[in-house]
Amino acid sequence: MTNYIEHKPVMAKQVAELLVSNEEGIYVDATAGSGGHLGLLANTYPEASFIGIDIDPEAVQFLAEKFAGVSNVRIIRGNYADLPDILHSMEIDQVDGILLDLGISMHQALSAQRGFSIKNPGPLDMRFSIDQEVTAYELVNSLSEEQLADIIYRYGEERRARKIAKAVVEARKVKPLETTDELADLVARTVGYRGRIHPATRVFQALRIATNRELDNLQEALPRIFQVLKEGGRLAVISYHSLEDRIVKQFFKTWEEEGKGLRLTKKVVKPSLEEINENPSSRSAKLRVFKKGVGGNEN
Repeated sequence: MTNYIEHKPVMAKQVAELLVSNEEGIYVDATAGSGGHLGLLANTYPEASFIGIDIDPEAVQFLAEKFAGVSNVRIIRGNYADLPDILHSMEIDQVDGILLDLGISMHQALSAQRGFSIKNPGPLDMRFSIDQEVTAYELVNSLSEEQLADIIYRYGEERRARKIAKAVVEARKVKPLETTDELADLVARTVGYRGRIHPATRVFQALRIATNRELDNLQEALPRIFQVLKEGGRLAVISYHSLEDRIVKQFFKTWEEEGKGLRLTKKVVKPSLEEINENPSSRSAKLRVFKKGVGGNEN
């Protein structure tokens, strides 16, 4: 798949060091994307077994080609929330480590036809998987003004949500909003520019989260994922905005208080300034790691 856009794995060294405790264990990259973390892990720990999972069929096709012939990597299409079922189908009960790198891949972000990009005009889609029924187009053109404002405020943390929602509803009375540039231009006209960030950035984030049920998926998935971790196994999660990170932080804190294990990252891990300069898309990333099991040290 020659047109697939790869991205640099975020905090790859920290992930490799914190995730792997058994160099002959079984590990899952449950949001494998273009396989950056997966490739590094498979090369660093050749005696371990790795499973790469992604919900996006384009990513799965790319991964299958990229890792063809790599003996310690298997590629599966699926939703990370269904990880217990996926592992069961592979006759695996528990694994030694799981990585969730949340958010949007570079390929999704830059591919106009996927409808995530403010810069590259395309249809208002925003689905992680083409199998999903609801697109951003349906949300933008069918929800009430109040529902739209709620999504933009809750998931985009956008203070001007009501003003934007009202403008959307007024505009679609004339004709449906069909493309990313139509929506982005409407938001820009409605609230104006402040600084270098496009004024529609938070709106696009909110619609993407709502379209893919990202926060609900994470809330539902974490307890299920925890069940398939072995004692001593580790769950590493990279999040990119406060809504995701808040959920992960609270689950890890609660699990530790309930005696289910230890937070190996009491203080969240962030990319270095050097990494941010080399890979600006990493700037908002936060890594948290939890070790399942009572007692034990952090190694």
